[in-house]
Amino acid sequence: MAEEAENKIKIPVIGLLAVKNLLITKEDLQKALSHCSGAANPDLALKEYFLSKEMISAHNMERILRAAKAIKLRQQELQFGVIAVRKGFINQSMLKLVLEEQENDIKNKRKVRLMSDILVEAGMLTEKQRDYILKLQKRVKEEVKKSSEEKSAGATHQVESSKLDHTAAKISEKSKSEMDEGQEDAGTLLAPEIINGGIKLEVSKDFMAAFLTKTDHFDDTITLDGIKAALQDKGIVLGLAEDKMMEGFIKSSGFKTKAFRVARGISPIQGKDARIEYFFNTNYLTAGGIAENGTIDFKERGEIPFVEAGTVLAEKISMVQARWGHNIYGEEMETIPGKEIALKYGKGAKISEDGHKILAAVAGFPKYALSGHVFVHQEYTTQGDVDYGTGHIHYDGNVNVTGRIQSGFKVVGNNIQAIGVDGGTITAEGNVKIVGGINKGKIYARGNVRAKYIHQSEIICMGDVVVEKEIVDVDIECSGSCIVENGKLISSRISAKMGVKARHIGTEIAGASLIKIGQDEFTAKELEKNKGIIENLRIQMDLHKEKKERLKEENFSLQKEITEFAHIQDRSQLEQRELNSKISTLGNDSQAINELNKRIQQLQLNAKKAEENLDICFDKSDTIEAMMASEGKEIEALEKRYDDFIEERDNLIKWSKENPGKPIVICEGIIMPETIIKGKYTEKRVTEMIRHSRIAEVLCTSDQGKSLNTYEMRVGNI
Repeated sequence: MAEEAENKIKIPVIGLLAVKNLLITKEDLQKALSHCSGAANPDLALKEYFLSKEMISAHNMERILRAAKAIKLRQQELQFGVIAVRKGFINQSMLKLVLEEQENDIKNKRKVRLMSDILVEAGMLTEKQRDYILKLQKRVKEEVKKSSEEKSAGATHQVESSKLDHTAAKISEKSKSEMDEGQEDAGTLLAPEIINGGIKLEVSKDFMAAFLTKTDHFDDTITLDGIKAALQDKGIVLGLAEDKMMEGFIKSSGFKTKAFRVARGISPIQGKDARIEYFFNTNYLTAGGIAENGTIDFKERGEIPFVEAGTVLAEKISMVQARWGHNIYGEEMETIPGKEIALKYGKGAKISEDGHKILAAVAGFPKYALSGHVFVHQEYTTQGDVDYGTGHIHYDGNVNVTGRIQSGFKVVGNNIQAIGVDGGTITAEGNVKIVGGINKGKIYARGNVRAKYIHQSEIICMGDVVVEKEIVDVDIECSGSCIVENGKLISSRISAKMGVKARHIGTEIAGASLIKIGQDEFTAKELEKNKGIIENLRIQMDLHKEKKERLKEENFSLQKEITEFAHIQDRSQLEQRELNSKISTLGNDSQAINELNKRIQQLQLNAKKAEENLDICFDKSDTIEAMMASEGKEIEALEKRYDDFIEERDNLIKWSKENPGKPIVICEGIIMPETIIKGKYTEKRVTEMIRHSRIAEVLCTSDQGKSLNTYEMRVGNI
């Protein structure tokens, strides 16, 4: 029985080109394909999706569409040549000449002529043969009538694409189940054709299978070769059934209602990216936020897990290699290749013997960094304050300050905890937790910041800022939420991507606060900083590569000198042997012998000088090679840092997209007048006291529910 073929997801060429040109990620493409599944015109649906989501600009989309059209035409041209050779109309040499002619047109930026036109113009192909091949390709050569206003007479030919083009099939994904023998669902087959011998030929829409059925006019005298020839005339050349199976079809009294699969393509195997599975919480990047009803969905993440040495922290699942397939016309079916990924680890972690796991090298706290590295941090604990007694603290791990961080002193680490901050500075790769308050402090964290209160300080963080009592005269930029759990937000400048919540905002005597919501200033500045670092690393790499190249050229010149000095030595030794041999034949001719001996002495001096120069050159060459090796190591280290910052940038962008902003302010008490609330598209200056309010930036809609493409700050009650 026939197995019902499952619908196959087609990947339009524009999708593959967008991924290849780094305009979108493979994940973006998969989401787009899922959204556009079932569309009557997948190419058009995908195009409209990318433009509506502003994932690809109109200019870039136009470039992609032109490239896709060129690819489709090129594939049709190559198939035209293959058929022409297979039919014996031309040979391989003639085909090669035509392809070279087209390549020259491309290089010289001339309009590329069609292969069929070149062959006909050169007399290598007749018009009848040309039209025959175009018909096999489902490409129709139609005469286009000139307008009566045109001065020139005659007609031109224009190639139109068939409604069912082979290119779409060439990039279709692998079907989840292959078609078996039998009658296929009508929705998966093209319109049938009657071929020689009264046989009905049906081809699947993905061009991966062909089926034969006997009509009432079936000619039982048709031979195996006759069927093969009929299939070849239709361009079906790959995956043909065995001869004995075809002979069985001819001899069988059946196959009038049941289809016989006469050809089957080779399904491609889509590549799968390697991935890494982590066995500890890496989700510290997921910022909190404020729900529509005003509740805080910030989640206390609890204690960071502690691991023992040898604990498996991550494991790599190997990539699946892609394999190209072929349809029944012999055309290759493209695939998206899998991508390899490297296990990255830093201090406190190590790689397993099989190279597929990251293990804890020490007991400590595991951490996943934006660069993709896994660390295991140990903890450093201070006894008392950070002041002149301790100096600045720089520790590649967690820091626990059992006192306060005093003015002018810095603490740098991963997760940092302290009793209080009095004018000190904290730079943390993870979270910051202050048991008491922060006074005149400067905090930078790639995690969350929590304190009892914050006064006259600057807070920049990637996560949430959560304060128990009050925020007074503070500058805050965070990609999460800014939350005052039980107090006031006073005279502060706040930028919180995921929204702001406070008991009260402002007082009667304090200055007004500026609150930005839904905007991600932290990420924007981090990306700008990352861009500067990447550019600086690129410049450094170029400088070191240039230096290495200069050293290489200098060493090459030295090697030439070494060769020349070695030749001087060789020639000197050879000439000395010849002169000594000549002396032995001179007998008592003392004058001639003395002359030759002088010549030998000069040759010896020349050889000695050459040897000295050789020693100098070898020493220089050794020094240069050592410098080249040093430059190579420096380049390798810079390339590694460059790749890390590229991955950090990509992860930051991905994280930002996965956590869209929430332009919302929740105030359970009073918002004082003059408070300014700015969203991404609009802003509101509070002109009168507002109580128990929820203020959100929303998209305006008409009475019919249609978007008006304008935004407003809408005030509502909690």
